[in-house]
Amino acid sequence: MKTRLLNLALYQGGWFACVFGAADGYPWLGAGAALLLVGTHAALARERRAEWRLILLAGALGTLIDSVLMHLGLFRFTSGHWLAWLCPVWMSVMWMQFATLLRYSVSWLRGRYLLGAVLGAAGGPLAYASGVRLGAAAFGWPTGYSLLALALVWSVVTPALLWLEQTTRAVPEPGAYRL
Repeated sequence: MKTRLLNLALYQGGWFACVFGAADGYPWLGAGAALLLVGTHAALARERRAEWRLILLAGALGTLIDSVLMHLGLFRFTSGHWLAWLCPVWMSVMWMQFATLLRYSVSWLRGRYLLGAVLGAAGGPLAYASGVRLGAAAFGWPTGYSLLALALVWSVVTPALLWLEQTTRAVPEPGAYRL
């Protein structure tokens, strides 16, 4: 239970660092703080190599997805672009942050792809809407369409990430920290 709570705290701290950093005009500071939390998570993980593989793959996948959605005009980011054609670095880090939950706080979703799709369809848009509300981004489409599009994307992405977690793990048990 301690591992799951610590994992959730590391994730949530990184999420807030990224969103508030971007909203306040310090996207690199927020991304750096969140990366430190990702590094802390990985340093504590018993299966470090498998954990880094999952984190980096999820970060790459998320960067691709958010960059495509950005170019489709679904949302605009207020700060943190390092290359004009890619989503901001803090968004890539948030995808890495999300990956840290898969073996730990949400390991109970392992193999439950339909439930993952339903939870992703609800949670993904909620996270983006919260970031928009806090000023880190803006929807480029009407809010209802944006949330619907994000629900569709996350209903596919969440099971895909659950599958990725399953294929990159070194041991069948849920993740554990070296505490």
